[in-house]
Order: sequence, then structure tokens, then C-alpha cells
Amino acid sequence: MATVYVGNLSPEVTDSELRQVFAAYGKIISLRLLSRRRLAFVELEPAAAAAAVDGLRGVQLRNRTMDVALDQSSPGKRRGARRR
Repeated sequence: MATVYVGNLSPEVTDSELRQVFAAYGKIISLRLLSRRRLAFVELEPAAAAAAVDGLRGVQLRNRTMDVALDQSSPGKRRGARRR
């Protein structure tokens, strides 16, 4: 599986809107929308994730250009955790 990071989302974007956008690229394994932080993580098969990143680069959703990239965080690490 591969995870796509989606940033610069409008606070009004819904889970179902993102599902509709990403479903065009393949089966969505999971989708986590963090509306307060205006970002989401979408898990897809690797080929679908790569196609989504290429296809959605520069695309607007609710008048905002989405930032779309393959998530590079290490597996098993908690997002947002700080190192000391």
C-alpha cells in the first residue's frame, strides 16, 4: 500500500468529496481527513497512488489548489510525534 498526502484543503471539503476525487484512480484502502489541519491521507495501491499524485497535481477542489504527494513518513511512526 502507498499513502498519498493531500494538503491545502478547504475547511469545507468533505470525506465523500475526497473519496469521489481519488476513486477515479483506484480502490481507496483508507482515507483520513483532518479538516482542522486542512489535510488528508489517502491509502491506495502503489500504482494508483502514483497515478493520483500525477493526475491531481495542480488540481483545485473548492477553489484551492491541492498539494498532493506520496507520504514519505516512516511506517510505524506516529504522525506529529516530536523527537527529544
